[in-house]
Amino acid sequence: MTEIIRAFIRIFLLCLAINAMRNIGLCLLHADGLVNISAITAIIVFNETSSFALSLSTAVLVCMSVNILFVYLTKRRGTSDIVYGIAMNLMLRGLSGLMLYLYAGDLAMSTSLSINFDSNIFGVNIFIILGAVMSLAYYVFLYKTKAGLELRAVGLDEEKAKFRKLNIFSLRLYAIIFASVFAALVGSFLSLSYFSYFTENISQNVGYVCLALEGFSAIHPALTPIASLVYAVFTYLAGSFQSVAAINYKLLDTLPYIVMLVLLYFSKGKGKLHGKNFYDIIKKEVKE
Repeated sequence: MTEIIRAFIRIFLLCLAINAMRNIGLCLLHADGLVNISAITAIIVFNETSSFALSLSTAVLVCMSVNILFVYLTKRRGTSDIVYGIAMNLMLRGLSGLMLYLYAGDLAMSTSLSINFDSNIFGVNIFIILGAVMSLAYYVFLYKTKAGLELRAVGLDEEKAKFRKLNIFSLRLYAIIFASVFAALVGSFLSLSYFSYFTENISQNVGYVCLALEGFSAIHPALTPIASLVYAVFTYLAGSFQSVAAINYKLLDTLPYIVMLVLLYFSKGKGKLHGKNFYDIIKKEVKE
């Protein structure tokens, strides 16, 4: 059960990071890169300072810097977010490996750079608590505040949002902050707690999986955490069943993806706020 929860946390939080950027009309294709760069940053800072707060804060700042540049290049310079997302993903993964080599002299894996981090609150891993708190805060912001409603309006149609004279700059900043915090939490969790060391591609390309899982939120927001949990469960089961000689391990690796396709096929319904009705609600709330 613990392994499933740990897998769920890193998947779901990265889905939220992707969702935050999608709400300003951008695809976070460099999610894996953010996880890798925040993971190496967190472990280096923690190794030097032994401060969890400083390690996580630094990782958040690094992710924010990357995302601010990403938004500037795509929104101000008019270049495709797909192009910059792929380029940034490759560069960040390469940079994380370079940082490991320059700091510890290791290649691919930090054999000489490992830490002993075990921080619990009432017996619960601090990352699980922080993830739950930030997820709840994001939900409240997105669905219970006027700013969150306006942010979703930008993701739905930025031109209409501008026509309604919404503060696009502030809304983009909110999205950047949430996306950076969630990505930094995942990266720090992997290097400080999940593995307790850094390895090349520590994200294990889970960013691409999360891009698909986050898509469930277009049907209903609750489907993304459900899909993330289902994926985590079947990933764990696939790994557990690999000891069965009668089943090819490559076939087992496809099990979580097959389950996701089935779940998507049987998922029905549409979001509650679409098109004209969505903007009618925004107009009413802005006036209030």
